[in-house]
Amino acid sequence: MTPSSIELNVGSASPAGKLRKYSARYGYLSLAPRYFGRLFPGVWKYLGRPATSSYLKKWLRTDQRNILNLGGGGNCLDGCLTADIDARADVYVDLARPLPFPDNSVDSIFCEEAIEHISKSAGEGMLRECFRILKTGGIIRVSTPDLDYFAARLNGDELNAIFYEHSHVYLYTRHELLEAFKRARFENVRSYAYGEGTLGYLDSHAVRFQRPPEISQYVEAQKAG
Repeated sequence: MTPSSIELNVGSASPAGKLRKYSARYGYLSLAPRYFGRLFPGVWKYLGRPATSSYLKKWLRTDQRNILNLGGGGNCLDGCLTADIDARADVYVDLARPLPFPDNSVDSIFCEEAIEHISKSAGEGMLRECFRILKTGGIIRVSTPDLDYFAARLNGDELNAIFYEHSHVYLYTRHELLEAFKRARFENVRSYAYGEGTLGYLDSHAVRFQRPPEISQYVEAQKAG
C-alpha cells in the first residue's frame, strides 16, 4: 500500500483548492513564507523554523503523537508530522542538528531515504537524537541505499550514480547501519524487506521513484525500557 500524502491529495486541485487545503493545515500566516521558501530554498533555512514553529507547537500539544516522518521532504504522509529542511514539509528540521522535540515525546519515527544525505557523524548524531525523543517502547524505521548491494554488482556506473546523481553524502553497509543503531542504544535491531515490519506500510520510495526496492536496506529498532 502506498500511503497518501498532502502533495498527492492537492496535486490535481485548483489553485483556490490548494490554498484552502494548505491554509486549513498550516494557517494563512505561514503560506507566504512557505511559498517563498519553495522558490528560494537557500532562504528557507532562515525562514523555515519561525514560519513553522506554530504548527510544531500545535502538534506537540496534542495527546496523540502518532508518527514523526523525519526527512520526508514533500511526502507529507497523513497521520504523520513531516519534518525536513524542504519547504514542503510540515515543519523545518535539519537532520544534522539537534531535533526540536522534548525527551520521550514521540511514539514512532519513520525516516525514508534521508540519512544518506548527511555525513556519517551527523547520521549517528541523528540516531542518538531519535533515541532521546522516542518514548520507551517506541519504534524507529530507517531505509537507505544498501552499499553492499551496489558493491556486489561491481558496476562502476551504478556505484557512481548512486553517489553523485542523488546528492548522497554517506552510504552504509548493512553491518554499519545495524551497528550505528546499537551504538545509539537501540535494541531489537532488525533488517526487513520493503513493506515489512511495524512501519513498513509507510514505505513508498520505490513506488514513487520507480526504483527496485532491493537497492535499499530497511532497519527497525526499538527504544526498550
